[in-house]
Amino acid sequence: MRIPIYEELVLDNFSLEYLKEKFKESRIGSLPMYTSLYNITDEEKESAITNIEQALKDLHKNPLFPYPFYIVSETPVRGTTISVFSSVDELPSHYFKKSKRLKNKELLLLSKVGVLCEKVLNMPLYDNQKVIRDSANDQRNLYKQTKELNFYEEVAFALQEKQRD
Repeated sequence: MRIPIYEELVLDNFSLEYLKEKFKESRIGSLPMYTSLYNITDEEKESAITNIEQALKDLHKNPLFPYPFYIVSETPVRGTTISVFSSVDELPSHYFKKSKRLKNKELLLLSKVGVLCEKVLNMPLYDNQKVIRDSANDQRNLYKQTKELNFYEEVAFALQEKQRD
């Protein structure tokens, strides 16, 4: 398996049948991908995004898991579950990496990621999306609380150190 870096999905047509065929051929879910909607009108964008969402749903591919699928459009688009950015430079920088030779430990971790990616692809993600979202919110809240607790512990430790001196 190679390092997950962005790959552009070039779409010539936005009909539902064409999108389904193109998505079957592509590696959506196996790599972070994006498609550009620069050369179409605003009216066509709405139907194109609706068809993209429907094609992904029909093929049981989630635009969020295990690797994201993004849309790049110069005008903002509302009412979509797919993240929309105004340029390729605004995409999350995590997947902008240069390909390089990996060390053995990195190869081992990458193979584990590949196995977990396959497990996620086999899950019914659309059915479990609410559970996943709730779990993510719980983890964010836990992080905020432990961060605050850590801050208070550091302040208390600093005060104790000053009292000793």
